[in-house]
Amino acid sequence: MDVVEAIVSDHVRFEYLLRVLRTRDTDPDTLRARRTSARAELADLLIAHATAEETEVYPKLRQLADGGAHVEHGADEHIDGHRKLLALLEVRDVLAPDFDRAVGRLANSLAHHLDEEERTLLNDARLQLDAAAREALGIAWAAERDRLINAGCGAWDAVAALIPEVPQQRDPMAHDSIS
Repeated sequence: MDVVEAIVSDHVRFEYLLRVLRTRDTDPDTLRARRTSARAELADLLIAHATAEETEVYPKLRQLADGGAHVEHGADEHIDGHRKLLALLEVRDVLAPDFDRAVGRLANSLAHHLDEEERTLLNDARLQLDAAAREALGIAWAAERDRLINAGCGAWDAVAALIPEVPQQRDPMAHDSIS
Protein backbone atom coordinates (compact mmCIF):
# COMPACT_ATOMS: atom_id res chain seq x y z
CA MET A 1 0.00 0.00 0.00
CA ASP A 2 1.73 3.15 -1.25
CA VAL A 3 1.15 5.91 1.32
CA VAL A 4 0.63 8.55 -1.36
CA GLU A 5 -2.05 6.53 -3.14
CA ALA A 6 -3.72 5.61 0.16
CA ILE A 7 -3.88 9.24 1.30
CA VAL A 8 -5.19 10.43 -2.07
CA SER A 9 -7.83 7.69 -1.93
CA ASP A 10 -9.10 9.18 1.34
CA HIS A 11 -9.07 12.63 -0.26
CA VAL A 12 -11.41 11.32 -2.95
CA ARG A 13 -13.68 9.86 -0.25
CA PHE A 14 -13.75 13.24 1.56
CA GLU A 15 -14.94 14.93 -1.63
CA TYR A 16 -17.64 12.30 -2.14
CA LEU A 17 -18.92 12.70 1.44
CA LEU A 18 -19.00 16.48 1.08
CA ARG A 19 -21.11 16.07 -2.06
CA VAL A 20 -23.51 13.88 -0.08
CA LEU A 21 -23.71 16.59 2.61
CA ARG A 22 -24.48 19.25 -0.02
CA THR A 23 -27.09 17.25 -1.93
CA ARG A 24 -30.78 18.05 -1.52
CA ASP A 25 -33.61 15.53 -1.61
CA THR A 26 -37.36 15.99 -1.76
CA ASP A 27 -37.84 13.52 1.10
CA PRO A 28 -36.65 15.17 4.35
CA ASP A 29 -36.39 11.85 6.20
CA THR A 30 -34.16 10.36 3.53
CA LEU A 31 -32.03 13.50 3.42
CA ARG A 32 -31.74 13.64 7.21
CA ALA A 33 -30.61 10.00 7.40
CA ARG A 34 -28.15 10.38 4.53
CA ARG A 35 -26.61 13.58 5.90
CA THR A 36 -26.38 12.25 9.46
CA SER A 37 -24.60 9.12 8.26
CA ALA A 38 -22.26 11.00 5.92
CA ARG A 39 -21.38 13.54 8.62
CA ALA A 40 -20.45 10.76 11.06
CA GLU A 41 -18.34 8.95 8.46
CA LEU A 42 -16.63 12.17 7.40
CA ALA A 43 -15.85 13.12 11.01
CA ASP A 44 -14.25 9.76 11.76
CA LEU A 45 -12.35 9.63 8.49
CA LEU A 46 -11.08 13.23 8.64
CA ILE A 47 -9.80 12.95 12.20
CA ALA A 48 -8.28 9.50 11.72
CA HIS A 49 -6.69 10.52 8.42
CA ALA A 50 -5.10 13.70 9.79
CA THR A 51 -3.96 12.16 13.06
CA ALA A 52 -2.39 9.19 11.29
CA GLU A 53 -0.61 11.58 8.91
CA GLU A 54 0.79 13.54 11.83
CA THR A 55 1.96 10.48 13.78
CA GLU A 56 3.04 8.11 11.00
CA VAL A 57 3.84 10.13 7.88
CA TYR A 58 4.74 13.70 8.77
CA PRO A 59 7.77 12.75 10.90
CA LYS A 60 9.33 11.03 7.85
CA LEU A 61 8.39 13.88 5.52
CA ARG A 62 10.07 16.42 7.82
CA GLN A 63 13.36 14.77 6.89
CA LEU A 64 12.90 15.43 3.17
CA ALA A 65 14.22 18.51 1.41
CA ASP A 66 11.82 21.40 2.13
CA GLY A 67 9.59 18.99 4.04
CA GLY A 68 9.66 20.73 7.42
CA ALA A 69 7.87 23.91 6.39
CA HIS A 70 5.26 22.00 4.40
CA VAL A 71 4.65 19.59 7.28
CA GLU A 72 4.16 22.39 9.80
CA HIS A 73 1.79 24.19 7.44
CA GLY A 74 -0.14 20.95 6.88
CA ALA A 75 -0.47 20.38 10.63
CA ASP A 76 -1.76 23.95 11.09
CA GLU A 77 -4.32 23.34 8.36
CA HIS A 78 -5.42 20.14 10.12
CA ILE A 79 -6.27 22.21 13.22
CA ASP A 80 -8.25 24.66 11.07
CA GLY A 81 -10.13 21.71 9.57
CA HIS A 82 -10.80 20.30 13.04
CA ARG A 83 -12.33 23.64 14.06
CA LYS A 84 -14.62 23.66 11.03
CA LEU A 85 -15.54 20.01 11.56
CA LEU A 86 -16.41 20.73 15.20
CA ALA A 87 -18.69 23.57 14.05
CA LEU A 88 -20.39 21.14 11.66
CA LEU A 89 -20.83 18.57 14.42
CA GLU A 90 -22.48 21.20 16.61
CA VAL A 91 -25.29 21.92 14.14
CA ARG A 92 -28.25 19.92 15.41
CA ASP A 93 -30.51 20.11 12.38
CA VAL A 94 -28.84 18.70 9.27
CA LEU A 95 -31.61 20.30 7.17
CA ALA A 96 -31.02 23.82 8.49
CA PRO A 97 -29.26 26.63 6.60
CA ASP A 98 -26.61 26.65 9.40
CA PHE A 99 -25.71 23.10 8.41
CA ASP A 100 -25.24 24.10 4.77
CA ARG A 101 -23.03 27.03 5.80
CA ALA A 102 -20.93 24.81 8.08
CA VAL A 103 -20.52 22.28 5.26
CA GLY A 104 -19.41 25.09 2.94
CA ARG A 105 -16.80 26.36 5.38
CA LEU A 106 -15.43 22.85 5.94
CA ALA A 107 -15.44 22.09 2.21
CA ASN A 108 -13.51 25.29 1.40
CA SER A 109 -10.91 24.63 4.09
CA LEU A 110 -10.54 21.01 3.08
CA ALA A 111 -10.24 21.77 -0.65
CA HIS A 112 -7.44 24.23 0.07
CA HIS A 113 -5.61 21.75 2.29
CA LEU A 114 -5.95 18.79 -0.08
CA ASP A 115 -4.69 20.84 -3.00
CA GLU A 116 -1.62 22.06 -1.11
CA GLU A 117 -0.85 18.67 0.43
CA GLU A 118 -1.06 16.89 -2.91
CA ARG A 119 1.12 19.51 -4.65
CA THR A 120 3.77 19.66 -1.91
CA LEU A 121 4.05 16.88 0.68
CA LEU A 122 2.69 14.04 -1.39
CA ASN A 123 4.72 14.96 -4.45
CA ASP A 124 7.79 15.25 -2.21
CA ALA A 125 7.08 11.73 -0.96
CA ARG A 126 6.64 10.42 -4.53
CA LEU A 127 9.90 11.96 -5.68
CA GLN A 128 12.10 11.43 -2.64
CA LEU A 129 10.99 8.13 -1.09
CA ASP A 130 11.47 4.79 -2.78
CA ALA A 131 8.59 2.37 -3.26
CA ALA A 132 9.52 0.29 -0.20
CA ALA A 133 9.54 3.35 2.07
CA ARG A 134 6.20 4.54 0.69
CA GLU A 135 4.74 1.07 1.21
CA ALA A 136 5.99 0.84 4.81
CA LEU A 137 4.57 4.29 5.55
CA GLY A 138 1.30 3.33 3.90
CA ILE A 139 0.93 0.23 6.06
CA ALA A 140 1.68 2.15 9.27
CA TRP A 141 -0.60 5.04 8.28
CA ALA A 142 -3.53 2.77 7.36
CA ALA A 143 -3.20 0.74 10.56
CA GLU A 144 -3.26 3.88 12.71
CA ARG A 145 -6.11 5.44 10.70
CA ASP A 146 -8.20 2.28 11.01
CA ARG A 147 -7.47 1.99 14.75
CA LEU A 148 -8.65 5.57 15.28
CA ILE A 149 -11.82 5.07 13.23
CA ASN A 150 -12.65 1.98 15.26
CA ALA A 151 -12.14 4.04 18.44
CA GLY A 152 -14.73 6.63 17.34
CA CYS A 153 -12.26 9.46 16.84
CA GLY A 154 -14.85 11.67 15.12
CA ALA A 155 -16.98 12.09 18.24
CA TRP A 156 -17.40 15.68 19.44
CA ASP A 157 -15.20 15.18 22.54
CA ALA A 158 -12.40 13.62 20.52
CA VAL A 159 -12.45 16.41 17.93
CA ALA A 160 -12.61 19.12 20.60
CA ALA A 161 -9.58 17.59 22.34
CA LEU A 162 -7.51 18.22 19.19
CA ILE A 163 -8.19 21.96 19.20
CA PRO A 164 -6.00 23.80 21.71
CA GLU A 165 -8.38 26.66 22.55
CA VAL A 166 -11.58 24.61 22.94
CA PRO A 167 -12.42 24.07 26.59
CA GLN A 168 -12.55 20.36 27.29
CA GLN A 169 -16.17 19.82 28.05
CA ARG A 170 -18.88 17.39 27.26
CA ASP A 171 -20.52 17.39 23.84
CA PRO A 172 -23.20 20.13 23.98
CA MET A 173 -25.58 17.86 22.10
CA ALA A 174 -24.97 14.69 24.12
CA HIS A 175 -28.39 14.90 25.74
CA ASP A 176 -30.18 15.38 22.44
CA SER A 177 -29.96 13.23 19.39
CA ILE A 178 -28.29 14.80 16.38
CA SER A 179 -30.77 15.25 13.56
